Amino acid sequence: MSVTGVLALNRTVGVVLVSVLFFGLGEQLWNPFFPAYLQAKLGAGGGAMAGVSVAALLAVGVYACLRNLFEAVCYVGGGQLTARLGDRGSLILFGVLTVAGYALFLVWGGPAGAIIATLLIVGWEPLSVPVTFTTVGATVTKSSQGMAFALQSIQKRLPKIVGPLVAGFVLAAAAAHYGSREIGHVVGMRWLVAVSLLLGLASLGLQLRWMPHHEPPPPGPGARAVVRQFPPPLRRLLLAEVFTRWCDWLVREFVVLYLLGTRGVDAATVGLLFALQNVTALLTYLPVGRMTAVVGLQPFIGLTFVFFALFPLSLAVAPDGWGVAAAFIVYGLREIGEPARKALITSLVPKDVRAQGVGLYWGIRSVAVCWASLVGALVWAWLGPEALLYLAFVFGAAGAAIYYALAREPRAAIGEVSADKAGLTRPSRLS
Repeated sequence: MSVTGVLALNRTVGVVLVSVLFFGLGEQLWNPFFPAYLQAKLGAGGGAMAGVSVAALLAVGVYACLRNLFEAVCYVGGGQLTARLGDRGSLILFGVLTVAGYALFLVWGGPAGAIIATLLIVGWEPLSVPVTFTTVGATVTKSSQGMAFALQSIQKRLPKIVGPLVAGFVLAAAAAHYGSREIGHVVGMRWLVAVSLLLGLASLGLQLRWMPHHEPPPPGPGARAVVRQFPPPLRRLLLAEVFTRWCDWLVREFVVLYLLGTRGVDAATVGLLFALQNVTALLTYLPVGRMTAVVGLQPFIGLTFVFFALFPLSLAVAPDGWGVAAAFIVYGLREIGEPARKALITSLVPKDVRAQGVGLYWGIRSVAVCWASLVGALVWAWLGPEALLYLAFVFGAAGAAIYYALAREPRAAIGEVSADKAGLTRPSRLS
C-alpha cells in the first residue's frame, strides 16, 4: 500500500491539513499567553490572590465565557455554512474572519479590543471543524477515518509544540529587553500577532489556489430536526463530555497565570511545558490511529476521560520542577483518544446531516461549559488556585464515571451502536 493510502491522504484532505497547520501555528504563537497579556494590560488592580490580580482573573473568566459562547455560534454556523457554501467557500470565509481579527488586534490592543479581536481569531477552529469532519467523512473510507483524524490531530498539535516555544522565548526576550515582564508581554505579543497575520494570509492563498470546489449538497433540515436525529450513544457521549469539558475549562485559561504568577515560572519555561504537553500528545496519535482499526475506538476514548480528570489533580500536588513537568505529560496524555473520539462522532452522526450535526454537537457542548471559566475565576479569587484545581478534578472524575457507566450498558451502549454503524467491535471491558 502507498504512503498516501496508509496515511489516508488525498488532495482535499491535504489542503485542509496544511490550512490547519498554518492557522494553528498563527494562533499558538500568542494564544497560550493571552491571559498573561490581559494581566499585563490590567496591572494589579482589584487586589491579588496567589500572585494574580482579581481584575485579571475576572477578565480572563469573562473572555473564556464569551469565547465558548462565540465558539458555539461558530460551530453551529460553521455547520450550516459548510452545508450551503461547500468546503472551499466556507474555509475561505472563515480564514478571512481570522485575518480580520489579527488586523483588529494590531490596531486596537486594549483589553476590550484584544478580546473582541481574539474571538474573531479563535473562531476559525470551530468554524472549520464541520468542514474537517465532512471532508474526512466524504473522502476517506470508514476503516481509514481513525488514521485521517490522527493526521489532522498531528497537524493541530505541531503548531502547539512550536508556537508556545517560540512565544515563550520571544516574551522572555522582550521582558529582558525592556526590563519589565508586563511591558515585554505587551510588546512581544504584538510582534507575535503580526507574524500570525502573515501566516493567515499564506493559508488563504493556499486555499484559493489548491482547494478544489465541490458543489454543496442541498440544505439539510433545521437544527432541532438534526438534534432529534442524534442516536442515544451520541447523546450519552455528549453528556459525559460536558462534565469533562467543565473540568477542562475551569482551569484551561488559568494554567498560564498559575505558572507565571503562583509558581513563579518564567515565560520561556512555560513555553517549554506547553511544548512537552503537545509532544506527549503527538507521540500517541499515529500508533493509536493504527490501533483503532484493530481494537476499536472505545478503549482510547475512555483513557482520554481519565487523563482529563488527572491533569488538574497532578498539577495541584506536583512539586516544583520535575513534578510540574510530569503533570504536563499527563496533560498531553489526555489527547490519547482524540482521533478515536472524532472518528466515533463522525460514524454516529447521520451522513446526510454530518456538517450540521457535528457543528451542533460542538455548539451544544460549548454552551453547556461557557460558565466554567467564570466559576473558575470566582473560585480562585475566593479560595485560591489549589481549590480550583481540586474542583476541576471532581468534574473530570464525574465525566469519566459517566462515560464508563454508559459505555458498559448491555444494549444501548455507545460501543455497541458505533459498532453497528462503523463496523467496530465492542470490547467487553474498556479498561
